[in-house]
Amino acid sequence: MSDLTAVMPLPSPVQPFRYRRLGQQLFVGGILPLDAAGALIGADDIEAQTHAVFRNLQAALSAAGLQMADLVRLNTYYVYEGEEAQATVFWEKMTRVRLQYFPDPGPAATAVRVHGTGVRGALIQLEAEALAVPVAQRQRIMPAKSWDWSIPVPLSQGWRVGSQVWVGGQVSADRAGKAISLSDLPGQTRNVLEHIRHVLLDAGAQFSDLTQLKICYLHDGDQVAAESRLQDILNVVRATCGEPLPPVTAFGVNLLYEGLLLEIDATAQVEVEHQRAVAGNGNRNWTAGVQVQRAGASIQVAGQSVAAQGFEQACNEVLQGLVAQLRTVDCGPEALGHLHVLVAANAADSEPERAMSLFTRALHRLCGEALPPFTVVRVNGLPGGAALQVDAVAVEASPA
Repeated sequence: MSDLTAVMPLPSPVQPFRYRRLGQQLFVGGILPLDAAGALIGADDIEAQTHAVFRNLQAALSAAGLQMADLVRLNTYYVYEGEEAQATVFWEKMTRVRLQYFPDPGPAATAVRVHGTGVRGALIQLEAEALAVPVAQRQRIMPAKSWDWSIPVPLSQGWRVGSQVWVGGQVSADRAGKAISLSDLPGQTRNVLEHIRHVLLDAGAQFSDLTQLKICYLHDGDQVAAESRLQDILNVVRATCGEPLPPVTAFGVNLLYEGLLLEIDATAQVEVEHQRAVAGNGNRNWTAGVQVQRAGASIQVAGQSVAAQGFEQACNEVLQGLVAQLRTVDCGPEALGHLHVLVAANAADSEPERAMSLFTRALHRLCGEALPPFTVVRVNGLPGGAALQVDAVAVEASPA
């Protein structure tokens, strides 16, 4: 896009992570394989970069007075562009390193293969959420009827802490970690939702308690086919979960397991009142579902996009619309805990750092110097052919 090539200074240095603690909750975003000076660590080496991002995660947790055992959610975005026959080998190299850092029991986790990050050469990026709550007050969710990973890991299918429930990424797989219902999109969607249902049931929740759904769907470069695939998934989700849907974020990726067509993770809140707003506030309301949902002190904003002509304009308009969504539930940008910044393939491929700079500037205009954590991920495609989609989680609590 033309405005990405304009002459303008880049952030110096690009930070290896950002974190914000709001009450008992800690959000860490944009955890990249960078050193304190913003230089890339371990070029072309997924193992070195995985060590680097987990050390940066540990540093963020330590700075906030927490540790790895306090994690309740961890999302991993990784980049692989080699021969498909070696994709699993790449994932296993990354995971062998991750296993050295995962606590036992570990967080609810999602790992998806993406097009890129906001920094050229970065092969992995993390985002995380942790709670300053004693272990005795947390409930690990590991349903008897669930799928399992193909190699032993200490990760969890879900966690409940107080009224909050986190559901890790669910796929259409069996107890041996083998993909099932191959090439059957409705069948895979029902399998995934059944896994989510069992996590919710064990946490004392149900579909009506959902506060957010994040849908990763197969996008192999054909936008029309990917769009049809997403709509078919949403049709099954609506029929299974009921309407209106909670805030939804959806983005197209290249899934690891051959034959898998989607992955979904979720959050829920139980035993608290839910306040929902559907108004679009000028942004693209592509799900026709709830755009912002408040449950107690927690607020989720669905993935927001606009039909802007340039990337810089899109950043400004999406963020303005996102704040307008927060206002509908009596909240403001000062409560933002984390933002997902999803950039469609080719929208920033030549200069991803410049795209990150443009988004950072737009966020500065709304939030001032105290920026909330955000994670920039370049994905294969977005609903409606959008170049940019941003969702957010906010918590109305004073920073500790």
